[in-house]
Amino acid sequence: MAKPRKEGSGWSVRSRFQGHSLYISGCATSAAAKKKMDERVAELSSGGKAKGFGPHETMVAQAMQDYALERLIFMKGAHQEANRINRFLRAAGLATLKLARCKPGVLDVAVPGEPELATDAKGKGQLFRISLQAPVAVRAIPQGLGKHRASLAVTTSASDGIRERLARMTMAEVEPHHVQKLMDAYRAENREAATLQLERALIRRLFNYSSDCWNWKTPVKNPGTGLTMPSVDNGRDRVMSLEEQARLDEAVQGCRNNLVGPTLTLLRETAMRSSEPLEHARWNAVNWNTKILSLSDAKAGKRDVPLSPVAIEALRQLWDLGRGEQDDPIVHITYEALKASWELVCKRASVKGLRLQDLRHTAATRMALKTGNIFLVKALTGHKTLSQVARYVNVKAGDVVNVMHAGPPVPTLPAAPLQFVERVGDRPLALATGVVSEISFPPEWALN
Repeated sequence: MAKPRKEGSGWSVRSRFQGHSLYISGCATSAAAKKKMDERVAELSSGGKAKGFGPHETMVAQAMQDYALERLIFMKGAHQEANRINRFLRAAGLATLKLARCKPGVLDVAVPGEPELATDAKGKGQLFRISLQAPVAVRAIPQGLGKHRASLAVTTSASDGIRERLARMTMAEVEPHHVQKLMDAYRAENREAATLQLERALIRRLFNYSSDCWNWKTPVKNPGTGLTMPSVDNGRDRVMSLEEQARLDEAVQGCRNNLVGPTLTLLRETAMRSSEPLEHARWNAVNWNTKILSLSDAKAGKRDVPLSPVAIEALRQLWDLGRGEQDDPIVHITYEALKASWELVCKRASVKGLRLQDLRHTAATRMALKTGNIFLVKALTGHKTLSQVARYVNVKAGDVVNVMHAGPPVPTLPAAPLQFVERVGDRPLALATGVVSEISFPPEWALN
């Protein structure tokens, strides 16, 4: 190894090891440069062969692209993760990711002209195909979003610049303070705490993956850990009232897409996540006799969705409108189109602060108020634990007041065989033999 030498404002050192040309630069002292070179030589001689060019020759953005191609194909939340990764790829001028969902039920069927679908180490089947799109100098802006995009570019200019610098750094160069700087810029731009946590989680997963799967031992500490982060309080307690429901049902009649109305009704009645009827539910999974929709795959795995009479009617409307094949999705509409329609319907109905996700809260809360049974709510929502269910049951003080001040239940006669035994004037003292379920007596029959 050559001796470290002064280079600009820092120190650098060069060496060769097992055919590799090694170069370290930007160190504060000669000793620091030598220490980094020793660490790199130790890394190369540590056994397992590192994949690719290694952390010292690979940009963060390039590593993200490689990670995405290997892992996102198995992830249910791949679209959201791809959006976050694409921001780094665009910042570094690399090709961006484009996802296409694999058709459920045909994971073992070869598609002509395309590579066979893969399975991961746990036997999990591939969910997406990923292709790379060449970078463009200027992104096309959808009609009507010009002003919004321009305003957003001004607001996020600080974090965009930091992200670009981070994306172009090598993996070995990244330290926690680099990631912290990006998080601080997000906070200064008033990004939500949950957004910061998701961005940090991406970086943490990337470095964990490079260490565990690619055998990259630098940096020694994951730079996505040990950061100062805001606490996340993303609980929602917004529930749609019956009065709001009536206004929304009226406003949805003006939608040009006839699928929107019954789809929203289905979400409100079943507590399904919006992705479940759009992506996972198939017509051949609807059992009209048992009134259950079976989901073979969802966020938390397979589950059965109970169907109310209103939900069944919504399904019949969707079937009449679609008339697709038995293995087709129940709803032929994209999430983006459904969300845009929902926002338009809410605006027409003058309903504020109600999100699509709140329909799930609404269904869970109504079931809780109707039955008082948390286990029935759990079966409806498909959650694994009662603590998860509790986040979706949003009972308010007003709901308690309504129960407290409700009138006594109207008594009814149970179904039972009865007989006439005597009649006093026009008033029967008993009924003829037969079975009754509910009887209303005229006022004049009331006993004194």
